[in-house]
Amino acid sequence: MENNQKIVNRSPIITALQEQTDIYQNTLDNLTKKLRNAPKETLRVQPHKKSFQYYIVTQKGDTKGSYLPRKEIRKAKAIAQRDYNEAAAAIIKKQLAAIDTFLRAYQPNALDQAFTGLHPGRRALVTPVREPDDEFIAAWLHHPYTGKPFEINAPEFYTSTGVRVRSKSEVIIADALSRAGIPFRYEYPTSVKGWGTLYPDFTCLDTRTREEIIWEHFGLMGDPDYTESTVQKIAHYTASGYTLGKNFIATFENAASPLSVKQVQAYIKSLLM
Repeated sequence: MENNQKIVNRSPIITALQEQTDIYQNTLDNLTKKLRNAPKETLRVQPHKKSFQYYIVTQKGDTKGSYLPRKEIRKAKAIAQRDYNEAAAAIIKKQLAAIDTFLRAYQPNALDQAFTGLHPGRRALVTPVREPDDEFIAAWLHHPYTGKPFEINAPEFYTSTGVRVRSKSEVIIADALSRAGIPFRYEYPTSVKGWGTLYPDFTCLDTRTREEIIWEHFGLMGDPDYTESTVQKIAHYTASGYTLGKNFIATFENAASPLSVKQVQAYIKSLLM
């Protein structure tokens, strides 16, 4: 079974650093706003018995400052927070600069190009230390297999890439995977402890780690027998090493609660991108 899917290569390092950059930048923006209205005075802290005394310094060259009574401790907190915010902002700026420098120099495809850039005659003689992503993904996608057969009178549903599936909801999932550039196999046979061979609706390839993630859609949760079978199936998947939220995605629906496209997109973003 084959399908023409758009392949998107991703570097987990770049993705992680880009996400961290966004976090740092948002934090820096918030700190910058707070610092605009921060107090200008300096705080001096003096140990006193088992506690501390605080002094506000307003004059340049003043080494002592004015004693701050406990009832005005908010002033000390505001100045201490400003000092911390300034230090944190400086650290974040350095981290952002370090990430930017790294991303400019980092070439995640350099190792692949060392092999693919060889003269064809030389490439035929060489075993690469790591199979290039494009070749690995293409081989994974075109790996021959026999899926679960369709019943003669079963309704026909096709994805945007021409893969026949069993329901409109599976079309939604398949097309969302294709738009995101996630390679997948439909109903690829999988050995499951205590059950035998199962055919997960989708076996997806995490192109960052080259790990496989199965995706089962349970679409008849209003049926008690189907629901009981679903519970047992999930238990057998778990016993075979498939953990929900890690390498196993499960979506559910019934007549009153159809499959949510946003939910599908959220799973793809959180576990496959």
